[in-house]
Amino acid sequence: MGSFKIITIFYLVVIVFPSFHPKCGASASAEEAAALLKWKARFLNQNNSFLTSWNLQSGNAKNSSVLPCTWSGISCIDGSVNRLNLSDWSIKGSLYDFPFSSLPNLEYLDLSFNQIFGSIPKQIGNLSELIYLDFWANELSGKIPPEICNLRNLTHLGFASNQLSGPIPVVMGNLISLQFLHLEQNNLTDAIPKSIGNLTNLIELYLYENQFSSSISKEIGDLKFLTDMELGENQLNGSIPSSIGNLSNLEALELYNNQFFGSIPATFGNLNRLVNLDLSSNQLLGSIPVSIGNFSNLRILFLRENQFSGTIPQELGNLNKLVVLELDHNQFFGPLPKLLCQSGMLQNITVSGNMLTGPIPRSLKNCSSLLRARFDGNRFQGNLLEMFGIYPFLDFIDLSNNEFYGELSRNWGKCKLLKTLLVAENNITGGIPPEIGNLTQLHALDLSSNYLSGEIPKAVGKLASMLKLDLHHNQLAGGIPQEFGVLMEFLDLSTNSLSGALPENLGDMKHLFHMNLSNNILSQRIPLQIGELTQLSELDLSQNFLTGEIPSEFQNLQSLWTLDLSQNNLSGLIPKALAEMPGLLHINLSFNNLEGPIPGGRAFVNLTLEEVKGNKGLCGNITGLQACESSRLIKKHVKDKRKEFVLIIIV
Repeated sequence: MGSFKIITIFYLVVIVFPSFHPKCGASASAEEAAALLKWKARFLNQNNSFLTSWNLQSGNAKNSSVLPCTWSGISCIDGSVNRLNLSDWSIKGSLYDFPFSSLPNLEYLDLSFNQIFGSIPKQIGNLSELIYLDFWANELSGKIPPEICNLRNLTHLGFASNQLSGPIPVVMGNLISLQFLHLEQNNLTDAIPKSIGNLTNLIELYLYENQFSSSISKEIGDLKFLTDMELGENQLNGSIPSSIGNLSNLEALELYNNQFFGSIPATFGNLNRLVNLDLSSNQLLGSIPVSIGNFSNLRILFLRENQFSGTIPQELGNLNKLVVLELDHNQFFGPLPKLLCQSGMLQNITVSGNMLTGPIPRSLKNCSSLLRARFDGNRFQGNLLEMFGIYPFLDFIDLSNNEFYGELSRNWGKCKLLKTLLVAENNITGGIPPEIGNLTQLHALDLSSNYLSGEIPKAVGKLASMLKLDLHHNQLAGGIPQEFGVLMEFLDLSTNSLSGALPENLGDMKHLFHMNLSNNILSQRIPLQIGELTQLSELDLSQNFLTGEIPSEFQNLQSLWTLDLSQNNLSGLIPKALAEMPGLLHINLSFNNLEGPIPGGRAFVNLTLEEVKGNKGLCGNITGLQACESSRLIKKHVKDKRKEFVLIIIV
């Protein structure tokens, strides 16, 4: 009887159910291979070296059951493809011929970092065993097909960095196994569907850099396992739902660059695992909740560009792991927390554009971890000499537009990595410390609009890496340094008491586009070498005591937009070439001793009396200016020049 049962069962398996025939594995493998080769045949780059193994001759050609299991990027279980990883394989093609119906056991599909274009076919819903799906960084367009909801086993869905449009399908809320949802950097629109709240196993939700609008539904608070929610750079609005406070596992919350309004919900105090909180660039108001001071793991806090007001809670000084604090462009007032950086971790503090007062806390003087600091645009007071220390890693600091007084510390010269030092618009006195000349990486130095005196240190002028030097509106005296860094792009020494001649070496700054030396007591001739500054777009030498003629070499300044030589003692004719300069839009030659006719040319077409008045010898076709009666002045000028030339030869 037992033997009869065994024979009967074998008969049923082999004859009645031929799908269990031993050859079916080979047949399925061959079918999958053919389907994949059909897809490959439609690629635009057939010479892809990553796919050389994709042919019927690869591996053991006599045993077709191993095909395509031996091909690169493919793994199989029981002779059937279950894993396809072609990430960053330079594939150029579409998904229209992808074998969605021929890979019934596919669990893992990664086509990220390729050049796959076109839409996502609805047949993607046939891959019912799929657990991992990643099309990140391709050129896919069109809508997300609702058939995606058939992939009930999916735990990872990545469509980021494509050109997908339209709304998130509501049925995506049926993917209840989903743990990672990445749809960032697309063109997705409409509201984030409430059904997202059904994805209760979700760990990461990345929807940033899309065009989502409307408010966030309270159902978002049902995602109890969520650790990372990034919704920045959309058009989301309304108030931030208090239900977010239920997400007690949240480590990163980014809602920046939206249109949220209202205050930070009190329930945020429950998010004590937060490491990164970014609410910047919204319309949020009210004060910073004191409870944020309890976020012991917080490393990054961005609240910049909102309408927050009130004082900054002293409790922020308790955030011992804080690395980045950006509160700029709000309406905060009062002092900074006293214990900021007490743990020595803070690297970036930005509080510019508020109404903060008082001195800089002593804890920041000893904050040697600082890389970047911005205190500009406030009402900070105190002696600058006493408030800042030595910062071995500092790259950028801006103290401009405050009410600091005292002298600049020599310790700035010990911040060896400093590239930008800005202390403009304060009440700083004393001299410029020569130790600043030790900052070999300094790109920008702005000490303008203070009460600095003494000479400009030679070492500061010739810093090789300097791109911008702005010392205007001080009380600096002495001569202009003979050497400047040849990389200089912006030089403003105006409104000081600098004297002497203009250095000939100014012509070495071939990258200079802005030079303002106006309102000093500079004298003698304009060096011909200034004509070598071919990148110059703005030149202002007005309100000095410069003499001699306007150099004809100015015709080389083909990029010049603005030229102001007014209120000097310049003489002679206006060079004809000046009138033909292509870029010159504004020129002021008033109050000099210039003579002769005003040349005709494009640069002088819109010239008015205001720009040439105060020159008794000038004439021309300008309302209010005397007409040129004859060429007598020109002839006299040429004759005088010839006399000079003969005299020089005789001598």
